[in-house]
Amino acid sequence: MGVLAKQAVEKIRGYVLAAVIFAGLIGCGRTAPPGVLVGESAHFRLYVDPGAEVPAGLKGENALAALETEWADVHTMLQMPDGKISYYWLAPEHVAAACGEADEGACIWERSLEIDSPTLPNPHELNHAYAYLRKQREPVPFLAEGIAESIECGSDAPMNAPDVPWEGVVAAQATSDDVYVQGGAFVRYLMRKYGVAAFLSYYEQSPEQRDPALFAANFQSYWNVTLDQVWNAIHVIPPGSVWTGETKICPCSLPPLEPTGAVTNDPARAPYWPLPETSGQTLALTPPAGDFVNVRDCAGVQPILSGPSVLARIFGSEPRYVLPSLATATAGNYLADDCADAAPFSGPIVGMVFGGATIAITRPAGGTETVYLDLASSFSGTLRAGLTQICGTCGFDQGSCQPIAAGTMQKVQGPFFGRATLPQFAVAPAFDILEGDIDILGQ
Repeated sequence: MGVLAKQAVEKIRGYVLAAVIFAGLIGCGRTAPPGVLVGESAHFRLYVDPGAEVPAGLKGENALAALETEWADVHTMLQMPDGKISYYWLAPEHVAAACGEADEGACIWERSLEIDSPTLPNPHELNHAYAYLRKQREPVPFLAEGIAESIECGSDAPMNAPDVPWEGVVAAQATSDDVYVQGGAFVRYLMRKYGVAAFLSYYEQSPEQRDPALFAANFQSYWNVTLDQVWNAIHVIPPGSVWTGETKICPCSLPPLEPTGAVTNDPARAPYWPLPETSGQTLALTPPAGDFVNVRDCAGVQPILSGPSVLARIFGSEPRYVLPSLATATAGNYLADDCADAAPFSGPIVGMVFGGATIAITRPAGGTETVYLDLASSFSGTLRAGLTQICGTCGFDQGSCQPIAAGTMQKVQGPFFGRATLPQFAVAPAFDILEGDIDILGQ
């Protein structure tokens, strides 16, 4: 038999095996997911339900491009081998039947590498698939759901895991909410502290029995620390620290944002942008009308910067990323150490019925930071919060400027200069100076 013939036979055998597995699944209380084959890429076979909620930027081949973008991004962390995932993008009302559970929002069938989801991409279910591609096993739900909850570049709110006994979580079924919340916090902590490769090596040798004593003994043998010690580190806030919660880990491997003006939003190929190096300049980010800017920390431990626009001077080695949609991105001296050096800024803060800007400087711990802003456009309105002093010229030190008491509503006529003193904002395990809001209420 020739090589091509052998390949054809093997391909047919693969399809037959998949069909047998699928038929078995259908017999276990689920119905076949509806969907039309849209196409096939290196790692995905995509089916779209005619009733699926498909945004304009993810129609047709763009959906496959989005899946491949997500694969390439997460591959920089999980290093999964090649494989082919069947992805069914379903109408929300069809998910429960396809998953075989009335309360399921999405699911994966690992043996056939099939995902049924009302959204695309679904990082949680994809992480399950990636972990299964690395090693076909059934770890305890605490770890399986923990790794699925660990990697995502999204808009989830910061999380705090309540301090509950770990024994019950290790022994719990996947139906327990604690498995997701505590498992995610646990896995993210290990990834941040020891690195992804070390965590994956541990994960792939961990016990598959939901036995707390066995789990704890294996954990201590592998890491040379007790599970109690790690649990305490996750749940106990160090004295003197302010903890605002943590978010999932983003690989931040995609091309960085180019701060050259207008931004092209492409959710399939740029679902987020790492922030570029601006050499001490300010990154000015503005969203489409009525939207908000959302700047996040790649490691998931720093506070989120959010507002109708964001002016940020970002120092240090902790990378950050910004989510779509954006209207403009520019780099300039918008937050200056000296008033005369401030570059004019006229973003959505100016000329709107309601506008605002978040100003932030990130750097290691140490006192406060004073910055100056040149708000160059003419307007009249009421200034609310953020600035500590405003002035018609750069004469801040001559007593010619209006001080602004905290909580007051100061009427202003632009253009003007502003001065803000930003306090130290402590957050374990690092420190940022955050965050003043400037809001203008138009008259």
